[in-house]
Amino acid sequence: MRKEHRKLRRRPLYFPLLAPVVGAVVAVLIVVWGLSKAGTTTVILVRHADLAPPASEAVPGLSEVGRYRSRVLAGWLSESGISRIYVSDFSPTRETAAPVSKSTGAVILEIPATDPGRLMKALAGREDSPVLVIGDAETLERVLESKLGRRLEIADDDYDGLYVITDSILTSPRLLKLNYGG
Repeated sequence: MRKEHRKLRRRPLYFPLLAPVVGAVVAVLIVVWGLSKAGTTTVILVRHADLAPPASEAVPGLSEVGRYRSRVLAGWLSESGISRIYVSDFSPTRETAAPVSKSTGAVILEIPATDPGRLMKALAGREDSPVLVIGDAETLERVLESKLGRRLEIADDDYDGLYVITDSILTSPRLLKLNYGG
């Protein structure tokens, strides 16, 4: 009888010790998951669509191919959850953004091309939803360098590059480069 009594006494000690350990592991997992979700920013970068050949206008608008490409981009991003679209005062960026704004309901915010610091400041904070930046090659190169810490060249004829930067509190920024509509 004494042997059975000793076994009964030892077993209850495991459960009180096991509960705090399991609770601590679950709490750590919840905190890590919460930080990764709350602290993740997604910035999508796109160069304005193809330009029409220069005519009498000082700044050319989009070509027929460019208008088609902007509609394709709108289709690609329609379910992305984009909340804001940053464009410059260069009219092709606004023309490229219009179909995307219509398909996503995102607000278009214009920042002058002569004030890149303002764009960098707007992109510096943490975002709850993805944002889209439509600009010229030079603007995109600056943003990529600012976010990734390295310079990437965008070719003069690269109108279909789509750059997705994911930046999390827990990891370093990551880049995914895609090509759309072409």
